[in-house]
Amino acid sequence: MKKYLSFILLILLFSSCSKQLIEKPKSFLSPAQFFQSDAEAIGAVNGAYSTCDFLYGSGTTYDLGYWSSLGTDIAWPTGGRATVFDFLTYTLGLSDEGNLDNIWQTLYKGVANCNMVIGGVTNNAFISSATKDEVLGQALFLRSLYYYWLTCFWGDVPMWLNPLDVSVVSTLPRTSVDSVRQQMVNDLKTAASDLPPVWTGADLGRASKWAADMLLCHVYLWQKDWSDAATVASEIMVNQGGNNRLLPSWSDIFGQANEYNAEDIWEIDFTQTTHPTSFSDRYMPRQVDEPVVPGYTMTGYGLVTATKYFLSTFDSSDLREPWYDWHGADGITTNYHYVYKQMDWGEPRSNSGLNSIVYRMADAYLMYAEAANELNGPTSAAYAAVNAIRERAELPDLTGLTQDQFRQAVRTERLHELSFEFNRRWDLNRWGTLVEAVQTDSATNPEGAANVRPYYTLCPVPYQEIDLNPKLTQNPGY
Repeated sequence: MKKYLSFILLILLFSSCSKQLIEKPKSFLSPAQFFQSDAEAIGAVNGAYSTCDFLYGSGTTYDLGYWSSLGTDIAWPTGGRATVFDFLTYTLGLSDEGNLDNIWQTLYKGVANCNMVIGGVTNNAFISSATKDEVLGQALFLRSLYYYWLTCFWGDVPMWLNPLDVSVVSTLPRTSVDSVRQQMVNDLKTAASDLPPVWTGADLGRASKWAADMLLCHVYLWQKDWSDAATVASEIMVNQGGNNRLLPSWSDIFGQANEYNAEDIWEIDFTQTTHPTSFSDRYMPRQVDEPVVPGYTMTGYGLVTATKYFLSTFDSSDLREPWYDWHGADGITTNYHYVYKQMDWGEPRSNSGLNSIVYRMADAYLMYAEAANELNGPTSAAYAAVNAIRERAELPDLTGLTQDQFRQAVRTERLHELSFEFNRRWDLNRWGTLVEAVQTDSATNPEGAANVRPYYTLCPVPYQEIDLNPKLTQNPGY
């Protein structure tokens, strides 16, 4: 799949739901009409990855790069553009209503494509056993990923698992978040058993067994299933049959030269011109905001920069801090602090080939430390996991902490290790600390600190969808 996903079948799949939850299609193409060979099944699952491009690299105001960082305690846009994102200041209005509806529809289109693939491959005599397992595993993983984000944004959401006519979806009520996540657990266990531990060559970029287990571990943390979370995270760390490991240096993780390194468990594949991304543009400086720095072409949008508060939370010896704090060169200081680990100098605006890292080994170590501590307090294995992350940053080992002190220490390590990698808002929501975090950095975001309330851990169900489906209900507070 490296650099040349097939989207032909995706177009066919989308043709029956291009106006998600709005129009009843005039015809509905049966899965049996698609999958007459292994190649057709592989082409179908390739298309199901397309939603990932929108979520992790589109650069639009509804991709996860914005929603996971802005409106927390780590990020702020340049040039006084907070009004571009009403969710940042917790004054959700019409602009974000449209963004949320785009997210809702994009995710459900992804679900629809996965359902089509699953329905078309299951019990299909035209597909070889090996291909059937691999295609089914990827489709189950992707559907779980899309439901994961639906539940992160909205909690209870409509759930359907069959290749139904899309018009049926507009009649479904919301399913409890617990039921949706349990379905994800079931599907991800199957996906992990079906998928290979590694992909090579042209298949780099596909989800592996370890990607499925990473998502499964995240779901277990939401469920507070500490025992299963610790077990799965430990298996990822051992990585039997795989080639993933914690790299010794941060400088070997990020940037195009380091794509598909041993630490990266799953990344979304992009290439300049033929399959480009706008992912890095949101982090790149916008020249109108900054002085001229010779040798640096500032062609970005400057929409996500690191806050001074976030940078102040680092120990002065932490080797990770500079990777969040590009602020000029050759004696010229910029007005904002840019996230160097997500920057891609030298490529045209909206035409970058930088891959988006979704899961990497450090996350597994920190999930293990968190789950093990919640289960049994700070065990020696929990210390070993979090200290492996700290040692790479040249920080002293943690020792002698209470369970609560260790809990806070692990949360701080997640802040410093994984910020701007699609995690921060959802970690805060999962811990119940979003309001506290926003109010702590009131100097950066005084309006948000004044407005944020606990109910903002969930987003409003788009009113367009409620109008179309009378069985949908609104989340509290909206």
